[in-house]
Amino acid sequence: MKKILAFIGLLLGAMPLAQAQTLEEYLVEAGENSPTLKARYAEYQAALQRAPQVGALPDPEASFEFFLQPMERYMGKEVGGVSVMQMFPWFGTNKAARDEANYMAQMKFASFIEAKINLYHDVRTVWYQLYENDQVSVLMDRELEIMKALERMALARYTSAPAGGTSGTATPPRSTTGSSAATSSGGSMSGMGGMGTSGSSGGSVASSGGGSAGMGGMSTMGSSGGSSMVDVMLIRLQLKELENQVKIHHEARRPLQVQFNQLLRRRPSMTVLSADTLLPAPLPATLSLIEDSIRSNHPMLKMYEWDEKARASQLRMAQLMGRPMFGVGLNYMIFQPRTDVMMGEMAGENMIMPMVSVTLPIYRKKYNAARKEAEFSQQAATYQKEATERELFTELENLLYQYQSAVSRINLLKDQIQLTEQAMRLLTTNYAVSGTGIDEILRQRQSLLSYRQQQVQAITNQNIAVSAINRMMQGDN
Repeated sequence: MKKILAFIGLLLGAMPLAQAQTLEEYLVEAGENSPTLKARYAEYQAALQRAPQVGALPDPEASFEFFLQPMERYMGKEVGGVSVMQMFPWFGTNKAARDEANYMAQMKFASFIEAKINLYHDVRTVWYQLYENDQVSVLMDRELEIMKALERMALARYTSAPAGGTSGTATPPRSTTGSSAATSSGGSMSGMGGMGTSGSSGGSVASSGGGSAGMGGMSTMGSSGGSSMVDVMLIRLQLKELENQVKIHHEARRPLQVQFNQLLRRRPSMTVLSADTLLPAPLPATLSLIEDSIRSNHPMLKMYEWDEKARASQLRMAQLMGRPMFGVGLNYMIFQPRTDVMMGEMAGENMIMPMVSVTLPIYRKKYNAARKEAEFSQQAATYQKEATERELFTELENLLYQYQSAVSRINLLKDQIQLTEQAMRLLTTNYAVSGTGIDEILRQRQSLLSYRQQQVQAITNQNIAVSAINRMMQGDN
């Protein structure tokens, strides 16, 4: 039993730690668990290993030879030999090859950085969407409580209305035309069948078709505050719609949570906690600084810059490969003394012979083709960089428009909410005193809820736009 209690206590003690997880911690977790980032980084590490390969000298060549029948020479009988040769490319060729490999590795690193900032932006975007969903759910739950309180107020007015009158207000004369409310001989209420009526406190109730429909034992409209009961019905009708929206909105959180957990490579069912408050986000810098930062730091532009440098090194290497290669070596010849003739002091001694070789690059087509290939690749990288820069600045303009639109929307909604709340206070006070104006109260409550939802959405969109701008400005620094 003590072990069970200790385990429960450990779980309860760990809960605040899970709840305290912030967006930055989510980003770190996403970066550590992302297979895409791991793949990009592994590609970068693999590319780094190219430079030692292409920058190394060719392997030396060693050859061994022997004669099945010794060759008679003046110095003696030559029985065999050993030779070693090392080739050297033209000066600077290996350096150009190493530079090209290093630049290609930097391209892979820029690809890794791009994947990282895109992942972080995706995590922020889904987290902001979760915040929006949670805040709208809170607004709807709060509105639900307010509507229930309004229902209780209207119900209290109905039950406290004196017999034979309407909720404390004078009942206007009812029309006897076909559109007026009629009562049956048994005193049952008509004109409410199918909830097809609408009316305000103190007003007449229109019939939906002339047929009588009982309302579960309710008294007649004209005898015990019927207009207040219509108010109750209207409030309940809106309550049903609001409850359905709350249910749908709560269910909409699950796909966002699954998407967020997939980005973090976690179990889809793990709970994700959003922020309690999300403030409007300012722009990270002025427009000129943002543009300069994009030109200097954006990974795609950096990638094409490294590509340009790599192609320049490739062009340099193609030019150097068209020049001769030199070889330096030694040939060690093994002799046996001749016995048939008298020899001098060097008879039968082994000999060492230095060797020098040179390649003759006379077939120029392949070298010219390699040079043209590098030139065209360099031009392609330059054009790609220019096209990407234009696309990025077009995207920046769209993001700035979204940001400014969100700012204008936030300011407008702030004023609309303030004015609507003032109108709501007046309408509620008027309804509490006179029992009139329930239709306008319900309309204004719907407007107020819509304004607050739009305010949350505008703040969310503003933060997403700022995140996207930051993503464009970030690089490997």
